Amino acid sequence: MATKKTATNETAIQTAERILVELQAKQDKTVKAREADDRELGAVSYSALAAGDKDAAAKLESVKERALRRDLEIKAIRSAIAQAQNNLAEAKDDAAKAEERRVAGELQELAEMMREAGKKCDRGLAMMIEGSNDLRKIVQATNQRGLGNPSAQQLQSLGSRAVLGALVNSPFAKSFEHLAPRERQSFLAVTEAWAGMVEKFTSHKLGGGEENAA
Repeated sequence: MATKKTATNETAIQTAERILVELQAKQDKTVKAREADDRELGAVSYSALAAGDKDAAAKLESVKERALRRDLEIKAIRSAIAQAQNNLAEAKDDAAKAEERRVAGELQELAEMMREAGKKCDRGLAMMIEGSNDLRKIVQATNQRGLGNPSAQQLQSLGSRAVLGALVNSPFAKSFEHLAPRERQSFLAVTEAWAGMVEKFTSHKLGGGEENAA
């Protein structure tokens, strides 16, 4: 809808500009013709008034009438030009207001998108905190069961690298320590390695128990 209104206003501006140009061209042409009337008036006036030439006197009256008509025409054209200028100004004002409304509509959409992006950030941070707290508890429980690897120090070190590695792709990267690509980690890669290590350790125990039971 906003696009249609904008196109309509642009057409109104173009029409107003065309009419103004045409009126100005007409004014220039009429003014030049009026200047020619003055030159002809000067040439005929002497013969008619000083020499008493009847033909010149008749022509003088004709030139005078034509000059008066052109004076009135020029006055009318100037009034029309003033109105055309007002029309052009109004068309541009309408177009500017339409553009302001279009931009305002887009800004409203962006405001809602901004709100949703903020919610997504908070959800993501909450999930990261929840997941990392779960990891801390799991590592503690693993250590309590006699397996020292992974340790709390490893969680702190590798987890920090995973956080910093993810922040590299965010607008806040410059606010945190920069990690080279080879130093970056991901929680998935770290936990996959740890889980695999635990499963390998326990598989021998479980497998041995089954053999003994047999």
